[in-house]
Amino acid sequence: MAADRLQFHEMGLDDRLLKAIADLGWAQPTLIQEKAIPLALDGKDLLARARTGSGKTAAYAVPVIQRILTCKETVREQAVRGLVLVPTKELGHQVRTMICQLTAYCARDVRVADISGKAEVSAQRPILMEKPDIVVGTPSRVHAHVNAKNLVLDSALEMLVVDEADLLFSFGFESDLKSLICHLPKIYQAFLMSATLNDDVQALKELVLHNPVTLKLQGSQLPDSSQLQQYSVKCEEENKFLLIYTLLKLGLVRGKTLIFVSDMDRCYRLKLFLEQFAIPTCVLNSELPVHSRCHIISQFNQGFYDYIIATDEHGLGNQKAGSQSAEGQGKKKKKRTTSKSATGKDKEYGVSRGIDFQNVSNVINFDFPPSVESYIHRVGRTARGDNSGTALTLVSISELPLLEEVENALTGDNADCALKPYGFKMEEIEGFRYRCRDAMRSVTKQAVKEARLKEIKQELLNSEKLKAYFEDNPRDLQLLRHDKDLHPAIIKPHLRNVPDYLIPATLKSLVRPFSKKKRTKLNPKGVVKTAFKKNKRSKNPLKSFCYTGKKNGGK
Repeated sequence: MAADRLQFHEMGLDDRLLKAIADLGWAQPTLIQEKAIPLALDGKDLLARARTGSGKTAAYAVPVIQRILTCKETVREQAVRGLVLVPTKELGHQVRTMICQLTAYCARDVRVADISGKAEVSAQRPILMEKPDIVVGTPSRVHAHVNAKNLVLDSALEMLVVDEADLLFSFGFESDLKSLICHLPKIYQAFLMSATLNDDVQALKELVLHNPVTLKLQGSQLPDSSQLQQYSVKCEEENKFLLIYTLLKLGLVRGKTLIFVSDMDRCYRLKLFLEQFAIPTCVLNSELPVHSRCHIISQFNQGFYDYIIATDEHGLGNQKAGSQSAEGQGKKKKKRTTSKSATGKDKEYGVSRGIDFQNVSNVINFDFPPSVESYIHRVGRTARGDNSGTALTLVSISELPLLEEVENALTGDNADCALKPYGFKMEEIEGFRYRCRDAMRSVTKQAVKEARLKEIKQELLNSEKLKAYFEDNPRDLQLLRHDKDLHPAIIKPHLRNVPDYLIPATLKSLVRPFSKKKRTKLNPKGVVKTAFKKNKRSKNPLKSFCYTGKKNGGK
């Protein structure tokens, strides 16, 4: 019961930390925070499994900050005392933001630096020379700084955190981790935080933990049906586009929505398709810099976008087979992938895990995830904390074995987590099919290519790094700005609106709030103008003409 649960003020935390927690609006700790923080403050190593959205970041950030504050009461020497390893740059940005919020009232005493890849290694050297108290970064970037002697992990290091531990090996960081461990002091406290406890996590446990306390707080990796509604609908390729058009255009899906597809080309194909119907979406493109991706996420969280289309880590190529880190040097290179859509991608990018999408109401798997873990991580973006959410998965015939695998895994944890059939009759929206086919004819391979090129050009114009170059070479900027306008897909005006006669009778009650209403013109005093229409009607010669017959006075 809530009354019996341990509260933040009962954990012996610093008053400045408690004040920051109060400002964040955390009335009481989550289950993982309640169990993990006291154990961490006692100096225990932790291996914690808790599902996405349960508050794992604060569960380790609070004790790390508290320990640094305690240490600084007796030791004045500035040094790196906490190291947080993350699998993606986006998660690094999120962790730094969380720590900054928690240190709002002690920022002078606890400084944090995120080196997860915003700039070159040499450009980050001045940040590390100031010896921030907490360093956040990917294993490859931290390893690069250690080799460059920008970062010294000596005896002053007291705490090591490995966040989303189950992704580190699958992102190709195994060699970086093993090399880093050689540079760590003999005695330190370590936390491993993960949504799953797979074989990779067990291997990592042997490398970094010493007699850890294992916390398995949820039997199920996803919330039950009282919090998360999961549905599946069987449909083939054309029907997928038809269904998502209907759901979004008729307003049947409401609230912030994440749409997952298999690869980046599919992201733009779906975006251009929806643009035909005036449905605005944004793409979280792994080819863009991390700063741009974080800006898109920030705008999505602030409500600028309702729909965001993305891939997860599996859409970036077979990373588990050995994708190499961006900064890795002297390593064996894998064969290049033949897919053009996979070239130039950021290998430390991930969407289904490690990004703090806030208040997501729906997750739509437009393309079925490649594994059970990927399904769990995608769907875990909604129904976070105490919020409710909905997940809808579109399944083709070839994907039925994957659906069965996911259902078996979920019902094995909790029968209340099973996917339910989505009761939608495709024959009722058959009238929209010709519109979808009309829109798809404009979304060609060339249109997708030009759309991606247009976004990259826009990124060049917005790049801070190129501002100085364009100031010195204004002609290059003019050539770039005055290049031919790219119209990836011809927008057809008649597709923007939905005629009433096409809306199925069973859906009209749901769609009616979104239909256009006739506007009544008001004069400045607020009185409805009706006289004009009456006068116009009275002066209509076809209605006012009256035949009375000829008057022939002479006969």
